[in-house]
Amino acid sequence: MRSRTVVAAAAGLLVVWAAFGGGGRQAAAQPAYHLVTPGYLTVATHGTLPPEIVVGPGDTLSGMDGALYNAFVRDHGLKLKLFQTTFPSMILAVEQGKVDAGEGIFYTAERAKHVYYTYPFYVTHAFIATLPSFPYSGPASMDGKKVGTVIGYVWASYLQQWSASGAALFPDEVSVSQALLNGQVQGYINGFERLGPGNTILEAPFNGKAVVHPLHAGDFGFPQSVLANIAYNIVNCKNPGLALALNQEIRKLHATGEWRKALEANQLGPDADPKLESPMQVCTGG
Repeated sequence: MRSRTVVAAAAGLLVVWAAFGGGGRQAAAQPAYHLVTPGYLTVATHGTLPPEIVVGPGDTLSGMDGALYNAFVRDHGLKLKLFQTTFPSMILAVEQGKVDAGEGIFYTAERAKHVYYTYPFYVTHAFIATLPSFPYSGPASMDGKKVGTVIGYVWASYLQQWSASGAALFPDEVSVSQALLNGQVQGYINGFERLGPGNTILEAPFNGKAVVHPLHAGDFGFPQSVLANIAYNIVNCKNPGLALALNQEIRKLHATGEWRKALEANQLGPDADPKLESPMQVCTGG
């Protein structure tokens, strides 16, 4: 049985008062939650996905989700501990209670049966990336070609239905990015936010060596619901208080202006800031 640290000794979701020192912060009621390792917030991540998530050495996290988690551990007197794994394994680790939270995941009703969702922290839109030399003119131009994405991403199952032989699934974004640059795939589907002239991708490893084309409902069989990529964090179904505490933290960051500063520091505008509301929860921790 994993270690359970009771942050507030109460039944259900009773709250305790926790004072945030300095900067004129007001005391705020904190929901009850437990941690896998006392004194640490253990977060499963699945690689560096700037500007959404940036994993650094020594359990450091930046990007937009880093802004949330760093503020959370600061205000709750905790330390951050990262569990670096693949995307599917991240979801499983949260479901099995091996970690406290997972990051950077889109919502599906099927996933919501297994994990509990926080407020979203980032939004972008779906594109297909190609090399500039490839004459992309729509999904038909990819017939007989390879189109890649990451195993477990919301687009993966649609790609497999579009073409069993044309869908190429990779364990992480680094692998599929390199596959596009090396010519192993001719298209790469993901959400991209920071774009340069001519819709080039500024982020490494592309550094302007790939271009993106917006996707529309029906392209590769995608419904409208998977085109706006809203990224959430997730917690175990039996630990919804942690989701509520993270929600409270991100609301505070908006109220103090810290979130706007984080957007600016990551060269993002308000379009990357989603509405703070939870999706439909299927598992309730009961």
